[in-house]
Amino acid sequence: MDLTIMQISIRLKPIYKKDYDLLKPYYKSYKSEAHDYNLTNLIIWRNKYDLHAIELDGYLFICFYPNDPDNTAFSEPIGDYSDEKALKQSTLLLIEFCKSEEIKLKFRYIGLVYKNLLLSWEVLGDANDVENQFNTNEDSYDYCYLTEDLVNLSGKIYHRKKNNLNQFEKLYRDSNNHEPINQDNALDALLVAKGWCVDRECSENQDLCKEFEGIKDILTDWMFYSGRGVEGIIIYVDGLPKAFSIGEPLTEDMFLIHIEKASHDIQGIYAAINHRMAAHVLGRFAFINREQDLGLEGLRKAKQAYNPHHMVEKWTFDHSMK
Repeated sequence: MDLTIMQISIRLKPIYKKDYDLLKPYYKSYKSEAHDYNLTNLIIWRNKYDLHAIELDGYLFICFYPNDPDNTAFSEPIGDYSDEKALKQSTLLLIEFCKSEEIKLKFRYIGLVYKNLLLSWEVLGDANDVENQFNTNEDSYDYCYLTEDLVNLSGKIYHRKKNNLNQFEKLYRDSNNHEPINQDNALDALLVAKGWCVDRECSENQDLCKEFEGIKDILTDWMFYSGRGVEGIIIYVDGLPKAFSIGEPLTEDMFLIHIEKASHDIQGIYAAINHRMAAHVLGRFAFINREQDLGLEGLRKAKQAYNPHHMVEKWTFDHSMK
């Protein structure tokens, strides 16, 4: 095997929480409105996707399922997109890596900028031939909202959401309050997550179990995550925790909601936690990214009902490099 490729292989390493500060510098010049490769997102879901990282010529690629060749896929490069020459070189190194391992080159959820660069470089083959190997699916698109819209809920389009919020405020006017999540109350949020998990029989669903593991990771090590920009709020009703929301800055003008959970026994609670979190970031971020709907009909209707300002489109690419 070529020495360069051997060195690349050695640098393909599992992602651990302790690597957060080592990986963060790659994000200094990386500007993406998609949630998928946000560093906190990668850290908390690292076990679900068996995430590994590979550094190529100054750029970071995230590798999904490296021990399952049929499902191995890579992120777009994370780094400075203003240096197109270096960006192309890192891509060529990734292509060589895939050839050396005799596996397919797959990209998972790449943005339009990188997609167009791949086509213009023709590093994957003739652009006309390669174009149809890119696929996009609305199930993976991120919903982005104007923060002020989620706070004001003005107009007919928000009539139902405003009613849900008003019902909550009317029923629990004198018995609810909310607090920022901190080291002292983070485990209260975990109680909400545990209740949510029981209601949905997480023990019978591997994906939900993995999701709960990620939630537990954040809330049991709040000092670590809050020290790196993560923040959140909890709603209490009659002194009991009933909902929480956790997020962090994604770009200079966009806030990303990582997790939002609530108890099913409180009417209007989801409308309330959505509204309180939007109010919490109003004035600091113009937009809120509430991630994708995964093709789930109920989740799609709920996200569409809040009238997104725009969607963040993504593409996948699957090309045999054997």
